[in-house]
Amino acid sequence: MNWVRTERFKIRGYEIGPDLRVPLQNLCGYMEEAAALHAAELGFSMDGLARRNLAWALTRLWIEFDEWPFMGGEALEDEEASWITVKTWPVAAERLQYRRDFILTWRGGLLAKAATDWVVINLESRRAERIPEFIAALRPENPAPALEAGRPRLPDPESAPHLASFTVRKSDIDRNNHVNNACFAAWLTESAPDELTRGRLKLLQIVYRAEARYGDTVAARGRREADGAFLQGLFRSSDGRELVRARSLWD
Repeated sequence: MNWVRTERFKIRGYEIGPDLRVPLQNLCGYMEEAAALHAAELGFSMDGLARRNLAWALTRLWIEFDEWPFMGGEALEDEEASWITVKTWPVAAERLQYRRDFILTWRGGLLAKAATDWVVINLESRRAERIPEFIAALRPENPAPALEAGRPRLPDPESAPHLASFTVRKSDIDRNNHVNNACFAAWLTESAPDELTRGRLKLLQIVYRAEARYGDTVAARGRREADGAFLQGLFRSSDGRELVRARSLWD
């Protein structure tokens, strides 16, 4: 039983943004793919769960960055710079939450450490169910977490100023028939003020609170906190339901 899975992902030219860096959405996609491959190896793949009318859903992401892949300058001449390595492993299973951690490396050095919480949802009721025992039992003894990430309560961003609006496209929808978590991450960075995004993201905490579907309009709100962090929320415009709550720190 391989409790740790390591995957290498080739950075494609079409993935690079105008700042010559890999977008956050792509990094989230690499982590999701590595997690899916490892889950399948451990015996609880997405297809296997689907046959039980179940699916994985991400509920929380905490990621701390040491570096950010920059594909300009000397990196253009370095083949190793074209690859990102993702190492992932399960950490804990509680009643509803299944924690999985990640370490991302680039050019031989640390890129980021991340902790994630997942739930198993019933595809008919769209509600979280208790982690099945055959999943909860498959985890290493006393695994070392990638980082000491708790579950801090983020402030309510409902009264924050409006930043931007997004309409959910078909390409934003994943196999669970809702907006993929990486798309939400992209909307958070896209709606953040330019004075922040011209810098480098150091810390991102995201709590996924509700689903968005094709055709929904999503409103982003945000404000700077007293400690310098940027608080954001994504809300469904039709009923005001909060979909995502996030906090970020930038250089």
